[in-house]
Amino acid sequence: MKHDRMPAYRTPDPILDAPAREDGDEGALLQAFASSLQQAPYYSVGRTWEDYAPAYRLGLRSWQRNPGEEFDAVAAQLERDWNAMRGASRLGWVEARGAVEAAWQHCAMAAASKQDAARRRDRNA
Repeated sequence: MKHDRMPAYRTPDPILDAPAREDGDEGALLQAFASSLQQAPYYSVGRTWEDYAPAYRLGLRSWQRNPGEEFDAVAAQLERDWNAMRGASRLGWVEARGAVEAAWQHCAMAAASKQDAARRRDRNA
């Protein structure tokens, strides 16, 4: 007998239920984070993807609102956001912070890589 991991009913969650960005990158990134979650250094045994997904979304979406900022410069605001928006996640900020920061740093590195590629194109043009 197959058992679904998702309950038939769950409480609506403002982060989990929010629409993904139109460019589709968020969904692909979340899948990548989900596939490697249990190997992440901040993973807590016994927690599930449903606990971590809102933290990753917060990191991805907050980077979009604050591009170029350092994570530590906005961490206090992110903690307040997490406490207000975590929905059904069982993670407190201390547990969630690693996932939020991982998503944030992924966006920061992707942005830096795009800038470097643009500079190389400009030099070679």
